Amino acid sequence: MKRLFNQKEISRLVGVSEKQIRYWDQIGLISRIETEKGQLLFDFQRLVAFRTVKELLVRGISLRRIRKCVETLRGVMPGIEHPLSETKIFTCGDQISLSWNNLKFNPDGQLLIDFCPGTRTLIAFPQDEDEELFFQGLEFEHAEKWEEAQRKYEMILARSPDHVNAMVNMGNILYRLGSYKEAEKYYRKALRVDPDHVEANYNLANIFEEQNEIDNAILFYQKAIHEDPEFTDAHFNLARILEKSGDIDGAKRHWLRYLELDPASEWAKYIRECLNIL
Repeated sequence: MKRLFNQKEISRLVGVSEKQIRYWDQIGLISRIETEKGQLLFDFQRLVAFRTVKELLVRGISLRRIRKCVETLRGVMPGIEHPLSETKIFTCGDQISLSWNNLKFNPDGQLLIDFCPGTRTLIAFPQDEDEELFFQGLEFEHAEKWEEAQRKYEMILARSPDHVNAMVNMGNILYRLGSYKEAEKYYRKALRVDPDHVEANYNLANIFEEQNEIDNAILFYQKAIHEDPEFTDAHFNLARILEKSGDIDGAKRHWLRYLELDPASEWAKYIRECLNIL
């Protein structure tokens, strides 16, 4: 199954607010794939589109102009829902242009004959090298090419040893491959740099639970919830593990919180049955 990213992950990876993500979804600029547990879910192509929109906004292109450009690109790119994920962006002097399939547009969506008449040199959008490597790693993850993704994250960490998201993603790959001890090392490294990283805390809790280190699992699930009180999966897992450890009142609190956050989920019936028993 291909990985989908929720709005919290998009916000962290791209650097835009969840409010912006929801708004861009509402206006049809970048539409969700689906909704699950109150979270909007997007695929990798849409993740790239979010990054492109952010870069255009940073360079002073208004959202209105971006929407107009996207509408035009959709008209010349039939069947491609998110052209900005497949569009290259160039600068020439103080002008910004977009290129797809040998066609060139300005941000208003107007077709261009050339970026700079009489000039053959096109200068690509400047990008941070770590960011480029990180997105390449994400793309390999999306294609389930785990070794290639690991190499990209290793390259980042060789350049920038405190790159938290690269550490967390390395841990995620190792966890998926069953190398729990190695994954734990990366999550711990990430938490030394950013103790409040939600995903690192949650995934480390999962590892402790796998190893039957219940007290540590509870501690790190609680930390993940402290940093993100609407983290439904963390509430679910914490309630389940508290029930097993005999803390019935604690389990009830987190079951009820889960139902508040996601009353229609596939687990809601199971949770209500648990509450009736407890």
